[in-house]
Amino acid sequence: MKKIFLLTIILVISITFTKAQNVNVQSAFMYLRGGQLDKALEKIELAIKNEKTMTEAKTWAYRGRIYLKISVSKEAKYKSLDSNSVQKAYDSYQKSIELDKDKEYLQDNINDINACGILFTIVGVDSYKKKDYPKALDAFDKAILINSKDTVATYYAAFCAEFTKNRTKAKDYFRSLIKLNYNEPSIYTALASIYKEEKDTTKTIKIIRDGRKKFPQNYDLIISEANYFLSTGEDIKAQSALKQAIEKDSTNPVIHYNFGVIYEKIRDFERAEISYKNALRLKAGYNDALYNLGALYVFIAKEIFNQAKNLPLDQTKEYDNLMAKANKFLQQALPYLEKAIKAEPNDKAVLSSLKEIYSRFNKTKNLDIIKKVIADSGKNSGLINDLELSSLSSDFNLVELIKDTDVTKKQ
Repeated sequence: MKKIFLLTIILVISITFTKAQNVNVQSAFMYLRGGQLDKALEKIELAIKNEKTMTEAKTWAYRGRIYLKISVSKEAKYKSLDSNSVQKAYDSYQKSIELDKDKEYLQDNINDINACGILFTIVGVDSYKKKDYPKALDAFDKAILINSKDTVATYYAAFCAEFTKNRTKAKDYFRSLIKLNYNEPSIYTALASIYKEEKDTTKTIKIIRDGRKKFPQNYDLIISEANYFLSTGEDIKAQSALKQAIEKDSTNPVIHYNFGVIYEKIRDFERAEISYKNALRLKAGYNDALYNLGALYVFIAKEIFNQAKNLPLDQTKEYDNLMAKANKFLQQALPYLEKAIKAEPNDKAVLSSLKEIYSRFNKTKNLDIIKKVIADSGKNSGLINDLELSSLSSDFNLVELIKDTDVTKKQ
């Protein structure tokens, strides 16, 4: 009888002790259900430190739900309970799955883990907007780990990886988007740009062509193709791509500028001049176009000078005529080069050209300024503001000036 009584006492103590251990889990659940997240968090943190309840799948499942509720709460007092609530929710669910031998909570855990994936994406987008790309990438990585087909997370992750110079990860994510048939042309232009930087010409053009096949009318892909051909010296192909681009947007100064570059390379100087002027008409301070147009006139002038020097000594009239034409090209180059040097006071190529032209036309004041800037390696670049600027020649006609010379002969 005494033994039975003693056994009963032990059993009661054991049950009471077990209940005392579980009370924190139950209290956490009740507080969670009542929306008192601060108290729920307090109780569940006690439960995961208890030797008995820390090994129960239910404990960790409840913990995951509490942190998940904190992460989506709109009340500041609950939202501020933990700044890393999504991660803690995710870790808790994973722990619950590990301990859940009978898979009692498995489906609920999986559903809530998927919710964590969505929340990681939201955190990533918020960080992306703040330009905190490393934090954004970390969040997107976690979202993709949960759901590899989350194209939104993968899209942003790819660009975050690119912005943080993680090319390997960027390429992986861009390629994943292509496999997932993500309907966004920028993934092709971005991936092609990475391959181009890596000097992988085969993959560069393949990705551009794949993009053009999927988005044949996309302007950015047309430009990417044109730029690729320009960089590889395939001028005819570049010209063809640019024609498609200009049909879609004739107001883009860069396209006109690139046309100028191509026409100049194939020695179609008249069209080169028109293209550079079109670029400047659309963008008055376009420095590359300013320089190239000025440099075009200088180049033609030098070609004509060379022709004059190679004439027989008895052809003085022809010599004088060619020299006059060459000088007119140099005069026409001045205003463009002067505008270019004002934008880039230390441009050595422009400084050198201006020095040569000012010397030829005895523009002493301007020549002295240029010499000082060159001698001081740009330290006195402020002197450029003192240049006496030239004006455009109203009677300048490129076609007439180069007539009867051979500077437009195709190479």
